[in-house]
Amino acid sequence: MAQAMGGALLICLAALCGCGRGESARPEHPVVLIGFDGLEWSVAGPLIRAGRMPNLKALIERGVAGSLDPHRESLSPVIWTTIATGKTKQDHGIVDFLTPGAKKIPFTSEARRGKALWNIAGDYGLMSLVVGWWITWPAEEINGWMVAPYSSLGQNDFNWKGNMRPDIEGQTWPPELFQEVWPIAEQVSAPDNLARLGGELFGALEVSSLSDTEQMPVNQTLWSVAADETYLRAVLHLLGKEEKQPDLTLFYGGGTDVSGHRFWRYYEPERFSYEVTAAEVLRFGDVINRFYEQADQYLGQALAAAPADANVIVCSDHGFHADFTDRLPPGGFSGHHLDGPPGMIVLAGPSFRQGVGGSAVLSGKGTPARIGYVYDVAPLVLYLLDIPAGRDMQSPEGGNLLKNAVRPEQLEARPLEVIRSHDVGFRPAKVPTELSGEATQEFMDVLNRLGYLGGKGE
Repeated sequence: MAQAMGGALLICLAALCGCGRGESARPEHPVVLIGFDGLEWSVAGPLIRAGRMPNLKALIERGVAGSLDPHRESLSPVIWTTIATGKTKQDHGIVDFLTPGAKKIPFTSEARRGKALWNIAGDYGLMSLVVGWWITWPAEEINGWMVAPYSSLGQNDFNWKGNMRPDIEGQTWPPELFQEVWPIAEQVSAPDNLARLGGELFGALEVSSLSDTEQMPVNQTLWSVAADETYLRAVLHLLGKEEKQPDLTLFYGGGTDVSGHRFWRYYEPERFSYEVTAAEVLRFGDVINRFYEQADQYLGQALAAAPADANVIVCSDHGFHADFTDRLPPGGFSGHHLDGPPGMIVLAGPSFRQGVGGSAVLSGKGTPARIGYVYDVAPLVLYLLDIPAGRDMQSPEGGNLLKNAVRPEQLEARPLEVIRSHDVGFRPAKVPTELSGEATQEFMDVLNRLGYLGGKGE
């Protein structure tokens, strides 16, 4: 009798957490989720119409375009974790860049409460490829591959976005994958390649001839570009493995956010009360546009390597706008998003509607309307993978995003399923690992200059 009750209990637990599909078929179409931090419609729209972002334009023309509301949040670690979990910061536990309390430590994956998309996909026997995503260090044991950045400023060559380092463990899953991807990072960071990247984004600038105020954003931004290119090449390398193809791919790029923070005063000089000279505008006025062009090129390369029948989601965590307009704060930051506009989302593939919402941006007669919130993305991805959503997600039915994006006939034929939770049995959250007190302090300093801590630039 006890044995029978125990067996019944196990069956119930498996149904509750949504596990147990390990032997079942793969989804009809793989899913590719690409995140570009800070991507902004007011910048992307003119570039799309000018033919400078052809890959994003092609997705818009055959899919769905809209704005993605961050729902009062605008901090990257919070929003990208929400996108990956479907939960608000109160539920997933990543509430800021740094932990609260007297001793502030950068958040890590160890502090996340609840499963992310890659954990849930693995429970259902599906394989994931996760590269460069916020708050994934140390890399988790998943069914697939993970390349995880540690985003402490002092450990990332004076740039708060993550990149790879030879002296930090836990940057990949499986651990031996590091030996495959570290040579990629070395190639990208080689002086000749950095010079090439710098030329593409900054033209024929002689950096040593610039003022200190101008040199710093150029050098720091270039390291972010190197990180993005490293992770792109890692994605291309891993997607090229014919013996394994992921059902779910997540790739993050941060250059569009970094350039927005540092170069907005040159992009819209008329919005600033202090002088931005004509010479400065000539040098840097097109830098943000070039970063968007580069993001579009990365998008094209990633999609060329992905399965042709993939359902593709391209999104940003928030929009951007001019800030610090009355003064130039320490660090020279002039763009922000704490009170900025919504982010962007574009969806295309076999499961999505076609030609929806893109007319505004393609014609230049407005901005695409809001079609969902950031916490709607995870339930949508799970639906595309034929996995139930969790009722403990903020929007378990996928909100308006699911209804606005997915073909009605597909929703009618296969309605969204919802279970209680996917988090049963997930490891408890713990205090993040701190690698270096000095690194943490440097990380805090740059966040303070950006206005994330204790006021703007004080």
